[in-house]
Amino acid sequence: MVEPTILEMLDEASSKARTGDILGAVESYRKATELDGSSASAWYGLAVMQAKRGNTADAVSAFEQAHILNPDHAPTAANLAVLLEVSDSVRASALAKQALETLSDVEELTRIADNHPTDEPLILSARIVVEEEPEPPLLESKAISEEPPLLEANPVLMEITKVAELASDLVLRGEFQEALNLIQPRLEGDASDNPQLWAMCGVCLSQLEHVDDAIQAIEYAISMGEDSAKVHFNLAQLLRKSNREDDAMQSLANALLCDPSHINSLVARGEIFRDRGDDELAAQNWRRVVTMDPENPINNRLVELEEEESPRSLGEIPAGGEFEEDEAGEVDQVEPSFVETKSYKISKAHELTDSGDHVAAVNAWKELLQEDSQSAEIWHGLADALSVAGHIERAHQCRQRANAIEEGIRIGDEENEAIVEADLIEAATQAAEKTGHLPPSEQESVNVSIEWYNKGLNLLAEDNSIEALNCFEKAIGGAPREEQGLRVRAQNGRGHALYQLGRYPESIQAYHAAITMDPAGVTGRALYNMGSSYAAVELYSDAIKCFEQALDRGLDKDDVNICKTQINRCKLLHKEQEKRRRAAA
Repeated sequence: MVEPTILEMLDEASSKARTGDILGAVESYRKATELDGSSASAWYGLAVMQAKRGNTADAVSAFEQAHILNPDHAPTAANLAVLLEVSDSVRASALAKQALETLSDVEELTRIADNHPTDEPLILSARIVVEEEPEPPLLESKAISEEPPLLEANPVLMEITKVAELASDLVLRGEFQEALNLIQPRLEGDASDNPQLWAMCGVCLSQLEHVDDAIQAIEYAISMGEDSAKVHFNLAQLLRKSNREDDAMQSLANALLCDPSHINSLVARGEIFRDRGDDELAAQNWRRVVTMDPENPINNRLVELEEEESPRSLGEIPAGGEFEEDEAGEVDQVEPSFVETKSYKISKAHELTDSGDHVAAVNAWKELLQEDSQSAEIWHGLADALSVAGHIERAHQCRQRANAIEEGIRIGDEENEAIVEADLIEAATQAAEKTGHLPPSEQESVNVSIEWYNKGLNLLAEDNSIEALNCFEKAIGGAPREEQGLRVRAQNGRGHALYQLGRYPESIQAYHAAITMDPAGVTGRALYNMGSSYAAVELYSDAIKCFEQALDRGLDKDDVNICKTQINRCKLLHKEQEKRRRAAA
């Protein structure tokens, strides 16, 4: 075999360093030094890799060798200055001064150089450092002739992805305290904004019976964007354990927004409905589970539930009595229950939409579409449910299907299915998770949240929308859960700030978030503002509904006149929009 040249070895080592193969890079640089012990580049590269591994003594030794071979190389002198600051501050100061002649002003080097100010140059001696373990710096992995090093006096930490992998393995083995010990220091330091680690921290805390802390950790992870069915389900289970059943139902709804076929969430929702005595909704959730997983143990409970309900659906059988032959023959011909009719299912779907149960409403309308995909009424119903959930674009598509059917245009089943099976309600979760929650340890008091809210109002009046938005989000994040009125007002303020910024879909989501928190307390002004946002994105039928509902919600005389004007305007624009659409078709 042909022996590689020193340049080939250096190139191989540099390539491994760039891909994160630190051990491989160390081995390649070591072979390069063995191949050519006079290569300052090889010694420099080896030193950098040893520093990244935390082998400070080996790094210093290699840097010393590189410095002997090329004493004018500023990056080598700079790295030695950082590494020797603790063990030999005098020499470190001299090396820093030498490096600064080439690297110009580097704050870290200036500080080290100023430790021993002198007008006379110090003698630089290359010597072996006592093998101590001071904190290693993060250094560049380039060869000697390339870029200067990145100078830090902090230890090189394990990559966050590796921390997450190791912690996940520990969790799977049931070693929750060990996983928590691995995660916590990073959450308190450089990974404080890592939602995945916060979610994992919550799992560990829950297994260690720190339920309240676990809830806070997972809620914080969700607020930073950790949006998966599993995370929402875990939060729901903890909330149930804390007897916060309504909050648990909301978390399960969020889980199903992320994944409508999440079996554990469907099972849990059924259990809560069953505990509340709503057997019909319990059975509805469990039937969906059995459809997807016939072997699921919940099937046994579903059978028991249906057996309990069967006497009520068929009527009571007389005690001790037997059917006569002709009566028995009619039992198999029982008329279908009123519950099975399409009109009844449509009315139930409307009820779910009005109740704010977005997941159940959308699924109810989807099931109806599977039965009749050419019904304009059903498409309008699905559009309403999606609109309430905050998924504006998908609602608009459904509304277009309804309008087309009303005009006698038949839409192909494949196109209908593509719309229905898409991620229909992703935006509902986004609306809840853009509220800017603060870390549990920094939650502000109610009075501070009120101050943020008031400041946001003042900034809105000054048309300083960006700063106003920031204030409203801080008010939402700092307000305790029980301060619902403040949270609702802050969400409405947030919606108005977003409207002023021209971010209309987000403003609609903010208004929906406020309505979902307190449906009974919705004001006419909030509905008017939401209608204005719908009109801005040319969803005129939705805008008209908002304006019409606003008329009955306490607007003063002037506001009522403005609202009526908006209704007329939107009706005209809607007609014009339909004309353009028909002409384009």
